[in-house]
Amino acid sequence: MVNPKAFVKELKTHDINKVITVPCSIFKDLIAYIENTEELKLIIPSNEAIAMALAAGDYLATEKIPVVMVQNSGLNNTLNSLTSLNFQYKIPIVYIISWRGEPLKTDAEEHNFMGANLLQILDTYQVPYSLLGTDYPEKINWAISTARESERPVALIMKNEFIDYYPRVNKKQNNNILDKWQAIDSIVDSQEDSIYVSTTGLISRALFNILKNKNKEDGRAFYMIGSMGHALGIGESIAAALPKAKVIVLDGDGGALMHLSSMVSVAKDKPKNLIHIILDNQTYNSTGGQATLSKNISFKKIGCGFKYKVSNIKNKEELIKAMNDSQMIGPTLIHVSINTSEKEGNEIQRINFSSEEIKKRFQKYIERFK
Repeated sequence: MVNPKAFVKELKTHDINKVITVPCSIFKDLIAYIENTEELKLIIPSNEAIAMALAAGDYLATEKIPVVMVQNSGLNNTLNSLTSLNFQYKIPIVYIISWRGEPLKTDAEEHNFMGANLLQILDTYQVPYSLLGTDYPEKINWAISTARESERPVALIMKNEFIDYYPRVNKKQNNNILDKWQAIDSIVDSQEDSIYVSTTGLISRALFNILKNKNKEDGRAFYMIGSMGHALGIGESIAAALPKAKVIVLDGDGGALMHLSSMVSVAKDKPKNLIHIILDNQTYNSTGGQATLSKNISFKKIGCGFKYKVSNIKNKEELIKAMNDSQMIGPTLIHVSINTSEKEGNEIQRINFSSEEIKKRFQKYIERFK
């Protein structure tokens, strides 16, 4: 394993002074080191396509080779920029791509395809690549020099446990009353026959466990395993197709910001049966607690701009009232400020259905609303 200090030092020898990243758990120790020491400027945009735009602008202004760190699933979000921006204008970058779902390694289901096909995808898009190992100084030198000489993107692939453990210094914690579990528990208690679309990561896992504990885990939830940022789009279409069903989208601040423009369709179609709940702890807790950008914006003002009926929630009583007041009068946006506390690993079971099973159980459950 490589010490994060040594890795950052090597980047700095090549005049790299910033890293643009959408977090992945494979990067968490490297990100923690950069956050703690501030040896590099860390930029965390809301999605990977924006990361590419920021990198391109930085190169145009400084002529320094940008470093863009993305999960291999997030690589897909960069491909339009790769072909119609970087290739077209000859703008170089160095990707650092985490290899989730690496063949012969156990990983979550959503990483199966990209894990198995990552190298083929890079070959198809004509991106030269190399795997990071103990010879990482030579690999970084190769990537920077190749990107500069060819004026094209180059990729370095980082496997799990490449970077040594680095303890993340706890940033100032918010003092919000509710945690994620308490908020979702209150939402489920206030609803009888609603259906759910829950965003990827810990929110879906919490919903699964809460429904199971209450003997309500009967197919009413479409748990998103991957495809971060698309919960609202899925929920909005379901609400439009099933006007008799109350559709609750459980989103996180990071997921909501990733594809914020999904709210435009809500503003246009105005589904009365849609409740969009954003559980906002201002972090990517699923990947190590890195900060999102939600502290810089007002979801209340954004919701009003997209013609939602909006509630800002701080405690359980307010949340229950907002849920009871949202009976088919939407679209409704309920913004819930939560803290960063999470259940311990042995207290929260992973979803034990495959993606296909989740789909089939959900489709069976929603037959009652047709």
